[in-house]
Amino acid sequence: MQNSPEYTLQLEKLHSRKSFGNASGAPKILTDFLAEHTVTSILDFGCGKGTPLDSLKSDKMDIYSYDPITHPIELPESVDLVYSRDVLEHIETEQIDTVLEKLFAIGTKYQHHFIACHPAKKRLSDGRNAHLIIEEPKWWKDKIEQIPGWKIIHENIKGPKPLVRGNITIDIVKYTVILEKEV
Repeated sequence: MQNSPEYTLQLEKLHSRKSFGNASGAPKILTDFLAEHTVTSILDFGCGKGTPLDSLKSDKMDIYSYDPITHPIELPESVDLVYSRDVLEHIETEQIDTVLEKLFAIGTKYQHHFIACHPAKKRLSDGRNAHLIIEEPKWWKDKIEQIPGWKIIHENIKGPKPLVRGNITIDIVKYTVILEKEV
């Protein structure tokens, strides 16, 4: 799971902006899930500048916060839950299969992914949209379902919700998918 040198440079520039990669706190859908499922370790894949899941750390919960630019830790060999929020759409197209296979190999119980399926508001300094993969939820579902040994236990599609910026309208679509390892 290695970004190209050109894309790494683009990510460094993007992360240098104040308003990029600064999520805070665990979202309710995740905390609700954790209240109902036994999870003792989480990989926050693409944590950005912050470590939004640190509030979940305890003597019973290990959190591994990874971002290729801000937190380039060695990925753990295994965790109960792999979590990503607004990350997978930023992966280089030619790397997405490898990244998904790696994440699904690291996860031993669950996967929880929140994917933006629309153009980003931000652009890379080379002019490309910051979301390198702009695909419908069905595309993501099909891609994820190609990985054997996992079943979808929850999915939700929000949108389209129009967002007007100047004279451009973007239909905001978010896809949340939670999977469980088949026994």
